[in-house]
Amino acid sequence: MGPKKTKYKTVSLPRGLSDDIQKLMDKSGYWPSLGSFVREAALEKLKRERIASEFVPEPIVFLDDEASRRIKRK
Repeated sequence: MGPKKTKYKTVSLPRGLSDDIQKLMDKSGYWPSLGSFVREAALEKLKRERIASEFVPEPIVFLDDEASRRIKRK
């Protein structure tokens, strides 16, 4: 039998960051826990990165001057 897979993973945050998040949570009263805040923030970041990767084209890199001249002639 292999190691048991869990549904959740534990992550660490610097104390200052978690304290700042807690202050925001206390002031707004919106998030019930630090975990819920971090989960929502991570989901927003993932969504933003996926959207950005769909619309930002890969840069065109020319390997030599000849290739660059061929493109400019077209």
